[in-house]
Amino acid sequence: MQRVHGWIGRKDRHPVSLDAVVYRDEGESAPVRLTNLTDEGCRIEADHHFRIGERVEIAIPGVGRMKAQVRWALHKSAGAKFVGDQA
Repeated sequence: MQRVHGWIGRKDRHPVSLDAVVYRDEGESAPVRLTNLTDEGCRIEADHHFRIGERVEIAIPGVGRMKAQVRWALHKSAGAKFVGDQA
């Protein structure tokens, strides 16, 4: 596989289709679907918008709650990176 000059690599993602719940800083919770997952992050599909930089907790079935930060956001989808205790 060739990469664009300056490309920052990431681990291969594992396609999934998991129902999960996102807990936002404002105290809201919302159902979401995770469509890929690694030990570093995930892609979130939802009926609402996320803000880049937003910190959330994602309740993932069989895993538990993971703290994460939104790294990119589009209409009805977002990418989140799992973070340590700083969320």
